[in-house]
Amino acid sequence: MAVLCRLADPAHYTVSTWNLADDPDTLRYWLELFASFPERFDALLARDVSADPDAARRWGAFVDAYRAGVAGFAAGASRDGRLYTIELCRFRQKMLHAYGFADPYHAVKAHENNVAADLYPAVVARIDAAPAGQRWELLFSAVLAGNMFDLGCPETIAMYHDGQLDFLSTCRAAPQRPWFVDDADALIERLAGGRAWRRTLFFVDNAGADIVLGVVPLAREMARAGIRVTLAANSAPALNDITIGELNPLLDRLSACDPVLRQQRSEGLLDTVDSGGDTPLIDLSRVSDACNAVAADSDLIILEGMGRGVESNWTERFTCDVWRFALLKDRTVVRWLGARPFDAVCRFDPIDTPARTAPGRGTAFQVDGTASPPQA
Repeated sequence: MAVLCRLADPAHYTVSTWNLADDPDTLRYWLELFASFPERFDALLARDVSADPDAARRWGAFVDAYRAGVAGFAAGASRDGRLYTIELCRFRQKMLHAYGFADPYHAVKAHENNVAADLYPAVVARIDAAPAGQRWELLFSAVLAGNMFDLGCPETIAMYHDGQLDFLSTCRAAPQRPWFVDDADALIERLAGGRAWRRTLFFVDNAGADIVLGVVPLAREMARAGIRVTLAANSAPALNDITIGELNPLLDRLSACDPVLRQQRSEGLLDTVDSGGDTPLIDLSRVSDACNAVAADSDLIILEGMGRGVESNWTERFTCDVWRFALLKDRTVVRWLGARPFDAVCRFDPIDTPARTAPGRGTAFQVDGTASPPQA
């Protein structure tokens, strides 16, 4: 594993500055959220239990050990005054592996990929038919709509189980500009004005509508603009995040019905890499060597999703341009930033831009690498 070569200050890199223990309500919320994981997952587990008689025994043992572990984190946070979400994420995935549930969301991801892939031809046809001046903003809205498919926070988990995460409906309800952090005009000017990038390393987020109907159409349009795009996906499963092992065959399927995408992949304009990640956040001090090699050759890094670009890496500076793009779905993240539920972050930090103001409605900003976002 490698430290991402594009970090401006790798010796002082921190995945997140958001210490949950700084606020009792925030700490309680996250501990309860992680403690309730077994109950929220029981319905999804039923198929595996029926297919494997030993699964019920293993699941019961997992639940007991997992709850004890979360209680240990609670005691440690009270004692030490520190706890970060990535620690809880790593613990959950370690325990799932230990009890034989390495990818419990596999069936959910496969189903959502199939649903999204059926919609893909119509979505890209609509984008291709749009006037050039409208296409980028349409693509940005599609990424935000796709990013709703997130089984890591209570609000979107409830929407998923209630059948409310329909992509076309979500597109119509996407947040209107100006967004909470809104650098879209600067990005569109670069993308449409012939001053775009040579290569981008694009850290992707969820399976289903997120990757298929949001990220791939955007990456496809960037490749048409002459930018080489490398999609970086998790090495190992984490909730409903897409993995590299799922992404490549999914792109094969989409390419079969999309000659533009097929040609881009054959010419090397759109490819993939294993990020080295195994959590919904991304620890840039632990990326794969292949991912690091792509970073060295990239002049733009995209951190897509609340976990990769907001909960982690929010204050980090880089030695290339960085674009953070996410929908704010978790209520404590919303409160931490001073935003509103389902606000959008489209934050573009060019390497040569000086520090700007703190976030606010419709403003563009950049932290200076030492300040933290407002605390809850």
